[in-house]
Amino acid sequence: MSDNSRDRLLAPVRLGARSGSPRPSEAAVFHDRDGVLNDVRGAGDRSMPPRTRDEMMIAREATESTLRLRRAGFLLIVVTNQPDVARGTMDGNAALDTTRSVIETLALDDAYVCLHDTADGCDCRKPRAGMLLRAAQDWGLALNRCWMIGDRWVDIAAASQAGSRAVLLEKAYSWQRSGGADPPAALTPEFRGTTLDSCVSFVLAHI
Repeated sequence: MSDNSRDRLLAPVRLGARSGSPRPSEAAVFHDRDGVLNDVRGAGDRSMPPRTRDEMMIAREATESTLRLRRAGFLLIVVTNQPDVARGTMDGNAALDTTRSVIETLALDDAYVCLHDTADGCDCRKPRAGMLLRAAQDWGLALNRCWMIGDRWVDIAAASQAGSRAVLLEKAYSWQRSGGADPPAALTPEFRGTTLDSCVSFVLAHI
């Protein structure tokens, strides 16, 4: 396999700009998908993503929270790890279709999906910053003006690596090992909230 072919296989899947998206802005809010914009299955310290569009349930605060960010002039971009595809427990087309459903329902601007697992060695699986860097290139973003809202430490780490600011929607599983790695001891979000609304309020108060 050529280096170019391998790079394409290990690149994130971009779902493409939503029809009617606004003129590009230099500032975006990146959102993790599962546990932030849509509900997850499981309870306590376990979380499992929806496996199909039919299982996908938009999180209660997501509609109003994303609208507040859009009104403030931010582009809204999903960056999501979906390693179950690489593990063979989820269909890749279903993972993309579910993400597309989130974009359509919430009128978001774009999405980047990593379908790999840690062993694949890609640059897009968070905590690496590949999806944010790709979005910055595609949209002409100034990453130091961008924010990340996620529910796991890997989201915060990816934002830090990209030079963006980050807030944590804290859940019981937020600081668990991910991809065989523990969170860095010094990793700290700018804010920890227990609701999406509180996370968005912090972002809007610190533009």
